[in-house]
Amino acid sequence: MLVVFYILVFGTLIYFLPFFKDRRMKRWHFVSAFLLKIAAGFFLTWVYTNYYPDRQTADVFKYYDDSKIMYTSVQKKQYTDYAKMLLGVANNTPYFDSTYYNKMNHWYRHYDFGSYNDNHTIIRFNALVMLFSFQNFYVHTVFMCFLCFLGLTALFKTFAPYFIHKEVLLFLTLFFVPSVVFWSSGVLKEGILFFSLGFLFYACFHLFFTKGNRWLHLFTLVLSSWLLLINKNYLLLSAAPALLCFFLTTKFHLKKTMLFYGLFYTLSFLFIFFLSTIISEKNILENFSIKQRDFINVAKGGVFIQNNQYFARIDPDKKFFLDTLAKNQFKIKAGSRYMYWKNENLNDTLYTTYSKDTASYHLVWDLPVAQSTVSIGRIKPTFFSLLQNAPQALYNSLCKPSLASAKTFLEKISAMENALVLLFLMLCVCCKKETYNKNVMALCFFMAFIILLLIGYTTPVAGAINRYKIPILPFLLMCGLTVLDENKLKARLYLLMNKKKNHIAFKKTE
Repeated sequence: MLVVFYILVFGTLIYFLPFFKDRRMKRWHFVSAFLLKIAAGFFLTWVYTNYYPDRQTADVFKYYDDSKIMYTSVQKKQYTDYAKMLLGVANNTPYFDSTYYNKMNHWYRHYDFGSYNDNHTIIRFNALVMLFSFQNFYVHTVFMCFLCFLGLTALFKTFAPYFIHKEVLLFLTLFFVPSVVFWSSGVLKEGILFFSLGFLFYACFHLFFTKGNRWLHLFTLVLSSWLLLINKNYLLLSAAPALLCFFLTTKFHLKKTMLFYGLFYTLSFLFIFFLSTIISEKNILENFSIKQRDFINVAKGGVFIQNNQYFARIDPDKKFFLDTLAKNQFKIKAGSRYMYWKNENLNDTLYTTYSKDTASYHLVWDLPVAQSTVSIGRIKPTFFSLLQNAPQALYNSLCKPSLASAKTFLEKISAMENALVLLFLMLCVCCKKETYNKNVMALCFFMAFIILLLIGYTTPVAGAINRYKIPILPFLLMCGLTVLDENKLKARLYLLMNKKKNHIAFKKTE
């Protein structure tokens, strides 16, 4: 009954609040899209329940389970502890480690890619919702669906003025793409990402072009930027230049729009590169190369150990090469073979075929082998290497998983969607308008292009590629929607259907 209650509450808000009002779309359209998200969220939960029975490896459950430990502070009336953990204030102490964090399985990540631990965000979200859910998991699903729906609606309201007479297509693009509906409807990070992205664009466009409540929009901009920064900061780094370019192009009526965006992104990257050489031991290209290597190693799985001199990897089927000294402390057996890196030069991979090392190591990662791996070009810390590997990176991010390589049911669905997305984009190019809003096109294109490159460069797992590109898939589709001449498309489909009918009629008269 509690789940039904919250569905009714949020459905009523969607139906009556002015935020969900649009001149072309009816209120029941928005309510229907929300109910679809609820159904998708329950289906995603069913999939994880039946196909990922180990809750410690199921993303939809593992952070929820950890949040229960944080919520014990409320049950024990330790409200100050709860507030500190929820806000991240004065909570990095041995007391919080021993009382709460060390009892969680995912507060501290088994591997670290040098960015903020976004596990904290989803754990805190669940701990906050527990105040209203009484630990009913499906209530958490409903709350996340509403949060994501707010962000998608914000995107719709932001871009609808630029898609006059295409509002229905824009609505379908944002609310009914299968992978977006599926992955953003569960208790996962994607829902928070869409909320953040939606209100980032909504706030920026209102600050740039309207005279509304500027303080409210400024607060929204800061909040959404902060949420992106602590979740997936690369989305913010991709969106910020695009939004600035959009504003400058509009204000100064710039003509060579795509050229301006390309130069701005290039100069921004060069600025970050030279800044990184000054303030950091490794420049951005060296760090990027190391991050890619880490992702590849994670996909291969294995036991990763480290001491003051070396960082070593033992193959996942060769764990017997290790002698356990204490909890998470190991020594490599004599005669073992493994790969390793010197701590002062993590770019240079070395190999040992017969170990004589007697030093002790502490455990860094213990990871399984990833399924459905794809080949990615190794990035060297040079500009030429980035350019050389760009085509394969784009191919992987756009086409993987493919119909030929898909194995599981979810991969096959993703492969079909990839094919349909590419077909839609080709149809849009074939039925291209003579004139279209090049500024909107450039905004959506560069927003999608940069993220697709990053995903293709660093992600060697087909399933992960599909999930990582969910936040920018609407922008990719809006690229096609911007240039599409729907009258041309209707005319060509009409000719194609008539040609088919005439062919069938001719066959019958023979």
